Parts: sequence; C-alpha cells; structure tokens
Amino acid sequence: MIRVYLLAVFAFWSCQGAVESPMSFEEQEQVVSIDSAMHYLNVVDKSILSPKGYTRAAIHFAAQDSLIKTKAEYLMKAGLTCMNQEGEYRLYGVNYLILLSNKFPQDEYAPQALLQLALFFDNVLGDSERAIEFLRALIHRYPESVLREDAEGLLNLMSVSETGEIEQVRQWLNTK
Repeated sequence: MIRVYLLAVFAFWSCQGAVESPMSFEEQEQVVSIDSAMHYLNVVDKSILSPKGYTRAAIHFAAQDSLIKTKAEYLMKAGLTCMNQEGEYRLYGVNYLILLSNKFPQDEYAPQALLQLALFFDNVLGDSERAIEFLRALIHRYPESVLREDAEGLLNLMSVSETGEIEQVRQWLNTK
C-alpha cells in the first residue's frame, strides 16, 4: 500500500509542468556568471588552473568586472590570472592591478600589484621604462614594505641592463 502511495505521489509530481523562475533568462545567466567568477576566485588560491583554466577564469572575470572591482583581493587574483593567460584578456589583468594600486593604496596587495606590474612590463612587454616607473612608485609609496628591497634590487639591475654592462658581461662569458 505504501508503495502505491509513493508511486502516486511521484507520478503526480512528475506530471506537473515546469516551474517558472521568477528571474528572466538574462538574470539567470548573470547569477551563473557571478557564481563562476567566485568559483574561479576560489580556485586561483589553490593554484590548480591549467593554461585553458586561466583563459576560462579570465573570461568570467571580465564578464563580472563590477564584482572584481569591489575588493583588492579580487583585483589581485583576477589581475594575476588574466596576465598569466595567453589570450586577449592580458590587458584586463594590467588594468586590474593598476586599479588596485590606485583604488586601494593602503591595502597589503598594493605593493605586490606594483611589483607584478613592473615584472610584467619588463619581461613580457619589453617596456623597461614603464617597469622602472612602477618600481619607483613602489619604493616611494611604500618605504616600509618588505618588497621595497626587491624593488630596489630590480631597479638597480634594470639600470645596469640599460647601460649595457650586463650585455658586456654576457659577451665576455661567451668568449671564455
């Protein structure tokens, strides 16, 4: 008897029409995208993203730009993630880190953002002048930061590189 009752209840529920969501399709997509962006913000901490994962994460971060811009932590994670992928979202990462350093200058991530920007401009974009500007900003704005010493070392190394002394040392080593 109980089986018949359960079967009848199951049949009743399965025959009912689909329940309409109170949200429009666009609103539902927005919620899914926010959930995806938050998922990738959590995954970034675990360092388990593949190269394709960085690109998928960057797509969600760009789609949820207004969410990413609400916290320094989000800007840092999204910025580094976008800069680590090979696609069209690299400049989003640059913009996120610049925004972080300007919008949240007292946050612990601000000096890190400037250092990452300097490294990216020097190593990836080949723009040493801009990299030097970021290093000088870090040294000037955050004299007590633990990253100041690293910034000064990189600044000295880049200055030596610009004078050609490193190239002379390389040539000397190659002839030996």
